[in-house]
Amino acid sequence: MANKNPTFSNFHWRRWWQCVCKRHLCDLQERRIILLEQHPDLPPPIKALFSAPLPQSSTLISQWPLLAIDFETTGFDAQQDQILSVGYVAMVVNAIDISTSVSELVNSDAMIKPESAVINNIDSAMLLQGQALEDVMTRLLVALTGKVGVAHGCFMEQGFISAYLQYKYQLTDCPLLWLDTLPLYQSLYTRQMSHYDARLGSARKNVGLPEYQAHDALFDAVACGELLMVLVHKIYGNKTPDFGHVLKCARY
Repeated sequence: MANKNPTFSNFHWRRWWQCVCKRHLCDLQERRIILLEQHPDLPPPIKALFSAPLPQSSTLISQWPLLAIDFETTGFDAQQDQILSVGYVAMVVNAIDISTSVSELVNSDAMIKPESAVINNIDSAMLLQGQALEDVMTRLLVALTGKVGVAHGCFMEQGFISAYLQYKYQLTDCPLLWLDTLPLYQSLYTRQMSHYDARLGSARKNVGLPEYQAHDALFDAVACGELLMVLVHKIYGNKTPDFGHVLKCARY
């Protein structure tokens, strides 16, 4: 029998998604508690990162601080490849605080392929002038404490942060919360695009944002933050959504 009450059906669909997102946030909180119990001797910055509160599903995203993040790496495999540079900037859903922007090269002996250097303008000589990975990552994680991460395809940033914490502190879990602009974008344009079209630069172009200097970690972080602001406006208009609604579109 056909459903004769679509409004009732849609109501229950929304309620189901709200429960899913609430469970996601509760699961992250439970994983943080377990992590801290299993690793009581973590250094203060890492302990603070996973002790910080998470938003509720009913929390408006305008009421929670965000941190747009991007990494330049030697490849996509977090277990094998290396971080070359890190860029991040603090923001809220309707503004980016450029005064907080950070761009750091990581001291590394990684062999940079010529074609890679052409893309991200990072060569081996530059890396020798960079900062120690532990210092760079500690500063990033301190900046991320109490905030929700923002990235375009956050599996990259999440994967490399997880790999670092596993290597450095033997942590097998990394319960961080992200707003991923890639699935948010796909929720609007999935029928009109290919995987190629979902890249950050293509996504910005399709929503009317200007071109920018891609493959620079800080510029990519700012570009991603701008994309988030536009996508939230396109999806929700003048209404300010809560995390439950946004996570429905931005699951990763």
